[in-house]
Amino acid sequence: MTGVRRLLRHRRWQWGFRLLATAVFLVLILRAIDLDEFRRVAVAPDWLPLAGMVLSAWVFVLIGGLKFWVLFRALTPVSFRAFMGYFLVATALGTFTPATLGDFSLAALLRREGIPVHQSVSAMAVDRVVTVGMYAALFLPLTLGLLLGVVWVWWIPALVAGAGGLVLVLNGRPAVRRAVSTGLARLRLGILSDFLATTSDLLRKHPLHLLGNIALTLLRCVSAGVVVQFALWAAGEYQSFLPVLYTTNSISLINLLPISLAGLGAYEGGGVVLFTRLGFDGERVFAALMYQRIYILLYSLLMLALSRLLIERMRRWAGLPAMEQQP
Repeated sequence: MTGVRRLLRHRRWQWGFRLLATAVFLVLILRAIDLDEFRRVAVAPDWLPLAGMVLSAWVFVLIGGLKFWVLFRALTPVSFRAFMGYFLVATALGTFTPATLGDFSLAALLRREGIPVHQSVSAMAVDRVVTVGMYAALFLPLTLGLLLGVVWVWWIPALVAGAGGLVLVLNGRPAVRRAVSTGLARLRLGILSDFLATTSDLLRKHPLHLLGNIALTLLRCVSAGVVVQFALWAAGEYQSFLPVLYTTNSISLINLLPISLAGLGAYEGGGVVLFTRLGFDGERVFAALMYQRIYILLYSLLMLALSRLLIERMRRWAGLPAMEQQP
């Protein structure tokens, strides 16, 4: 019991730190922009692009679920409909919690389909590595290239692609796989061993599924840029698409860092800093990112409410008592 209390106390400290970081980031943003101009822009959005932002955000979520499912389908049979239902609930929960909790929630939900937790976590780790690698090795260098006005940044994606090719070649050699597996077993790195085993299986037995996940991840990155482009248009900021695409996916790295509450404040602050360096209007950028954030919060609350209603209805059909409200 003492261990549980320590864990809860640790979680409370983490939550308090992230809440403080969120408040600090928001205060810094508000001090850096013209509040009167921001209010004027924020309260009068262009509704047609705002509707486009909502529709493209749904496409973004759909692609996100599809790219997860492509990996899971290679490892174990699971229907797309059931998977998307679990995915929508887990991502909605992840809006209000650290990203890892959303991942573990999805793994727990997938146990209903007979998928072991360790297999789900390994597949999600592969997807996360692909996603973060694309953010860090492709879009971040391209954003730096725009900021610094240099072209040598193209060497970074080229080197990463070369390293990926080397891993593919080495993975095809049984002696290398045995050596890596034996070394990890001696070090007792079970989680890393499961991740590498899943990656190895995908490379050798299901390469098309892994390639499909990579292609869908790139398509999802493009759709993320489209979402922010519509949000910027709704705020009256009209710029070319490529800077928006590069910068949107670069600041998406911030959402994965355990700094603030679900990236709130840190994501918007990073966006304001980078976009303004590229010549965008800071007040309009902040308004656009707030449109996006408000939509994400409303969408997540709706998904959680619908899932709760669905669970209650299923319990009534099964003749089970309704879920009691905790005081």
